[in-house]
Amino acid sequence: IYWRFKMDLKEIKNIFENSKYFSKILIEDDFEISGLINLWNENDVDISIEFNPDYTDNLEFYKISLRLIEEKLNWINKNRKLICKTFIEEENMFYDLNEDIEKQLAKKGKAKIGNLEFSAPLTEEEFSNSLYITYINFYVEDEKNISCNFDLDSEPDYLFGHLANIELDENNDILM
Repeated sequence: IYWRFKMDLKEIKNIFENSKYFSKILIEDDFEISGLINLWNENDVDISIEFNPDYTDNLEFYKISLRLIEEKLNWINKNRKLICKTFIEEENMFYDLNEDIEKQLAKKGKAKIGNLEFSAPLTEEEFSNSLYITYINFYVEDEKNISCNFDLDSEPDYLFGHLANIELDENNDILM
């Protein structure tokens, strides 16, 4: 009979509390952690991490996982401009919104879309600066493979109630 060694969840929590990113950690069980992190200067980004249950009897696996997660978070933090630019170029939302604004400005001299009023088309910079990460999810398959996806929202709400889901592969290529 194989008895699975159940690790003290407090030990797992201690590993993640050492991270500069986490402000709150909830250990759901030994293969799921949730909490709040700081990303793009937002302090309350929801995070969810799932671990492959085959590896969760090894404390070292959590340490390696945290390193992989922090590498991804570092990359996301450093590459905000690239992520926003990719979103703008891959999805037509920015261009469609500006097209609507320009049509209304030409007709009426002002534009109202949803609850938002515009006196000029948005710049890419204005649009990018409105974007923030609201939720990020990780799945740790093993010591080398980790998947990550996150949702972008915007303030003011240029996405009109929608979220944009972004996925990062192992090489940090941005998939939409």
